[in-house]
Amino acid sequence: MTTEAPTQQWDVFISYAREDYIQAKDLQDALGEYVTARGAAPRIYLDVSRKDGTPLGADFQSFLEDALPRSRHVVALYSQTYFDKPICQWELHEAYNLNPKEGGRLIPLLIDPAAVPKVPYIVHRINWISTTRPRWIDEVAGALGLRPTETRTALRFGTPLTDAVAGHTLPPVTVTGSAPGGAPPWPAGGTVTVSAQPEDAGLTGTLTAQVTRDRAVFTDLAFASAASGVRLLATAPGCEPVTSAPFEVRPREEPPSFRETDDRPALPARGHPVFFPDGLGLVVRDGRTLTVHSEGYEAVGGGELRDRPRLWAHGERCLAVADWSGRVVLAAPDGRTRVVDLPVRPGARFNVPGGLAFGADDVLYAGTWGGTVWRLSLDAGEPERVLEHRGGVQVLADGGDGLLVGGLDGGLTVYRGDRVAAEHTLEPLLPAMARVRDFALVVGERRVHRLDLVGGRLLQVDQPVGAVTGTLPGGELTAVMDAEGQGVCLDAELAVRVGFRGVPGARPVASGLGGRLLVLENPDGSHALVRDGRTTYVSEHPMTVSTDGRRAAVSDGERLIVLPTGELGGTASAEGGRA
Repeated sequence: MTTEAPTQQWDVFISYAREDYIQAKDLQDALGEYVTARGAAPRIYLDVSRKDGTPLGADFQSFLEDALPRSRHVVALYSQTYFDKPICQWELHEAYNLNPKEGGRLIPLLIDPAAVPKVPYIVHRINWISTTRPRWIDEVAGALGLRPTETRTALRFGTPLTDAVAGHTLPPVTVTGSAPGGAPPWPAGGTVTVSAQPEDAGLTGTLTAQVTRDRAVFTDLAFASAASGVRLLATAPGCEPVTSAPFEVRPREEPPSFRETDDRPALPARGHPVFFPDGLGLVVRDGRTLTVHSEGYEAVGGGELRDRPRLWAHGERCLAVADWSGRVVLAAPDGRTRVVDLPVRPGARFNVPGGLAFGADDVLYAGTWGGTVWRLSLDAGEPERVLEHRGGVQVLADGGDGLLVGGLDGGLTVYRGDRVAAEHTLEPLLPAMARVRDFALVVGERRVHRLDLVGGRLLQVDQPVGAVTGTLPGGELTAVMDAEGQGVCLDAELAVRVGFRGVPGARPVASGLGGRLLVLENPDGSHALVRDGRTTYVSEHPMTVSTDGRRAAVSDGERLIVLPTGELGGTASAEGGRA
């Protein structure tokens, strides 16, 4: 059995004999109808209570010894049986020792008048409350500092929600509270929880929020499906719940631009689009076939992969993609492409690329799990071997005067040419690495690591989300997501700039505006556009955005439509820009 001490605090500890359990449980239920001075529901210790009693598997005596000092008040149920029980006598003695000179901590409750002769002399002078009195429960509540629930905090919603779209993030939902008589509306550390009626509306997001500055704000709520007559319900311990007026959750609709595309570029191409760094031309992947579309959205080149794509990289003007077999395709907006099968080390059974990174002049570096790093470009001849990293390559970045290699051993190595300049221990799983100004930002499964490339100082912080399953460097901001769909965008100072919520299993696949604009790919193949933390558009088909955030390319299943991102919900780019 565990002897771990309790860490919580109780408002009331009920000391009773086992034969008086019914009276003890009735007292717990009755006191539950009151609230504390701060408006919260009282925490009442009853040893067999599943919620606030002794946990299963805990050492009973040890837990009692720790729980009594952590209780603000002790209510002792005086009965004839109570004074015959050694454990009750011990609890009463401990409660007496904890009772201050002015009293108030030990509250005797006489539930059997015949027990008076058995009351020990040491506690006989402490006045008890008899259950024979007409309003004894109010006397007990008053002695415990509790007040009736009719004076408890009443919750209310801020701006009424009148309309919603399935899959889109709701505007921030604010819940405030007010208590009569000028009492504080919230307990310290209070929380508010929201839910939806009917439940099949599928409310998602952070459903419990901390009260800050007299309000709780929910910023990432969304509905999974369309529904009629939906209501939001807000609850908080010790507070009167509130229900919103009914509203409609509409199904997702395509904007007019998708039905009337005379003035919008429409590419007769299926598949997954990816913009070139200049945001004009793009590459479309349909299965293993890559097609390059120029600035005028004409097909001008292409290439074939041998396997599923594993890695993408953006250079100054070029794009690169590597598949699981070790094939790399380099492409430029003018249609020039180069297909390279990375050489396999003698005796190796596979040649999986671990990292891709562009250097100056669109020179591409490709590192493999085997540890070989190759250099190639559109104009050069055969791939050139530049490094053999003994730890294997998990992630790769250009450090300016050398490469940065995150190995399969969880280490980060800084190279100057082919010489090791520094080594750092990070963690086993490193999903992504990028250079941001004079820093190398490495996203681990459990932590985020930042290496100062000038001073050499390594800063490490815990992930603000769960174990990372998806990440995407986006210029100034890097997006990370966990398996539950919780995501944040971190800046170079490792500060969380934006928080967002996707569906479980979603992963970021494209970004614009320095990372403020994201495209998430969902497990069902749909794509969501997230602007400054809010989902403003969901497509059943592939979608992407340009690096500058001006343009989006969205598939309708038969063709790709290129249009300003502002037409997909939210606010259009301040700089505008042609489609």
